[in-house]
Amino acid sequence: MNKKYLASLVCGFGAAVLTTIPGLESIACCLLVPIASIFTIGLYKKSSPGLLRIQTGTGVILGLLTGIFAALFASGFEIILTYITKSNDLIASMPQTEKLINGMNLGEAAKESIEILKQMSNEIQTTGFSLLYSILITLGNLITYTIFGMLGGAVGTAIINKRSSN
Repeated sequence: MNKKYLASLVCGFGAAVLTTIPGLESIACCLLVPIASIFTIGLYKKSSPGLLRIQTGTGVILGLLTGIFAALFASGFEIILTYITKSNDLIASMPQTEKLINGMNLGEAAKESIEILKQMSNEIQTTGFSLLYSILITLGNLITYTIFGMLGGAVGTAIINKRSSN
């Protein structure tokens, strides 16, 4: 396996495991994934002893890959935990979400949104699985984790290159 993929896979998996800890899932995108990307750059550098400097583009690609792996693993863990417990944050926040949407006075759009949320909530409570919820959670994770992964990759490249030049 390519060293680039292996470092990203290991660090992305590590970040995803940490997202299953209650309280840490809220900082996963903006803290855990960038830190995982920085570790990816470090692992990549250590696995390439002849490499003097890492190009910024390479760091961004490594961060992107770390974000993708973290998003896929985190989504998988979320779907599995939801299936086992038949509950998740959507179920817990449904009453507040309904009040918030109704308070926005969106008319028919609000009613349709609430119906879709109730349908997802019902599916999760009865079967433990909602296809729409799974797709939405995966897409949301892919978007946010990859963006923050690339940022972490750029920052990590600067940090690792500075440390190796001293």
